Amino acid sequence: MGRTVLVTGGTGALGTTVVGKFLKNGDTVLVTDIREASPDYLAQFSEHSDKLKTFVVNVVKEAELKKLAGEIKELHNGLDILVNIVGGFSMTKISETEESEFDNMININLRSAFLSAKTFLPQLTAKNHGRIINISARAGLHGIGGMGPYCISKAGVLSLTQTIADEIKETTATANAILPSVIDTVANRKDMPDADFSKWVSPDDIAGVIFFLASEAGRAVNGASIPVYNKA
Repeated sequence: MGRTVLVTGGTGALGTTVVGKFLKNGDTVLVTDIREASPDYLAQFSEHSDKLKTFVVNVVKEAELKKLAGEIKELHNGLDILVNIVGGFSMTKISETEESEFDNMININLRSAFLSAKTFLPQLTAKNHGRIINISARAGLHGIGGMGPYCISKAGVLSLTQTIADEIKETTATANAILPSVIDTVANRKDMPDADFSKWVSPDDIAGVIFFLASEAGRAVNGASIPVYNKA
């Protein structure tokens, strides 16, 4: 389809699956991470290497995002789709949460999505069908004991998404959020070896919903918070 897609945090388990789905569709995919993409990561996309570009960007730093936006504008005439996958998780009670841990959850989950959306909104709204797709979580819907900073940060992503959607409703761009439950990744299986993995949601399933929202068929969906839980 020839769209230009930016996937922040696109080297993790979910990001890798999302990147592959867009590449197979013929899109140009730009991937950010805080460190250089590994040779193994690049090798799995060797068939589409001409459509994949990786960038070392700290997406909680606005100056670095602005620099990236300038490069994308110059090389690709702007961005069509922004998928914010950068994120992290922690478990701690509110009374035991260190200030640094709270700041980290807000930065990696909420500030990253806020700054990325802010930076690329002018390019996305200038396109015929710009798309912003954020990753929130089921835990963002209500507070859960022992997961306070994570829940708060993901709730912020929901509010951010709804706010953006309202602000761009007079354009052809859209903004939506995905709410996964536990994602079936190697890391999660290692951390929770006794869980029923069959109930978890797969990266492929989440990528499919993201791809739909990014498509022409998803043009009427704006400001939605879409649960993708499987049976968990």
